[in-house]
Amino acid sequence: MQKQLKFGKDGFDKIALIGSAPSSIRLAPFADESWAIWGCSPGAYGLCSRSDVWWEIHRWEPPAVGKPFDAANVPWFSPEYAEFLRLYPGPVITSQPIASVPNSVALPFQELIEKYGPYHFTSSVAWMLATAIEMKPKAIGLWGIDMAASSEYAFQRPGCQHFIGLAMQRGIEVILPPESDLMRPTTLYGVSEYNPMMIKLKARKAELEGRRNAAQNQMAAAQQEVTFLNGALDQNEYILSTWIDQVPTDLRMAVGEHKHANPLFTMHSREVVVAEKKKK
Repeated sequence: MQKQLKFGKDGFDKIALIGSAPSSIRLAPFADESWAIWGCSPGAYGLCSRSDVWWEIHRWEPPAVGKPFDAANVPWFSPEYAEFLRLYPGPVITSQPIASVPNSVALPFQELIEKYGPYHFTSSVAWMLATAIEMKPKAIGLWGIDMAASSEYAFQRPGCQHFIGLAMQRGIEVILPPESDLMRPTTLYGVSEYNPMMIKLKARKAELEGRRNAAQNQMAAAQQEVTFLNGALDQNEYILSTWIDQVPTDLRMAVGEHKHANPLFTMHSREVVVAEKKKK
């Protein structure tokens, strides 16, 4: 690699892949120099007490300088993260060479695809696993990489499981903390529909959906009531500001110097007016 960049401390024979999941990232073997530490994600760099390689294979889109609120800024690339990558002393694995990151090293993705096929590279961790396998370490460990259930991670997790299986086939020990969800299989399609827990949870889902729909209907009705009350308040405010006093609608009074004495015009209350009439 360029500039004789090292992928770990001298003599390393194990590779730790580090993500940002808080459940296990602090359990990684940062103090053991027999482990090379490979980090990824802007959520992890502040938590790694040591790292030898950093991975950032997303499109390079650093923030516009001096424009923190520019809509074109990508949240993934904060100014602090971009500066971290620019100053990083070890290799920074990127999809393409990045001029502003002096130690960027282009990922040899074409060679990896030719060897492993294109079907399982569904995340940064999948690329990291394939690259680690190529180095033939004694062990590969994954910390801070849970890929807990969500639509994105449900798509990414099988790719990681594939490469973990390949590593084990090649005699590489794979270490996962018990907190990780990474090797949890998805629910068995069709077959698991007979599982009592599946039946229970689907019934619970239907119940919760019904309650949610009822709450949404109540919210909609309440919003209609709020809209009506806002209109009524506006109308009431208009009456308060316009129709309280019995001011005569004599257009001649619009002329400032016009003197027009209207015996019915008064700023007093109705009771006072009545009383004054009785005096007369």
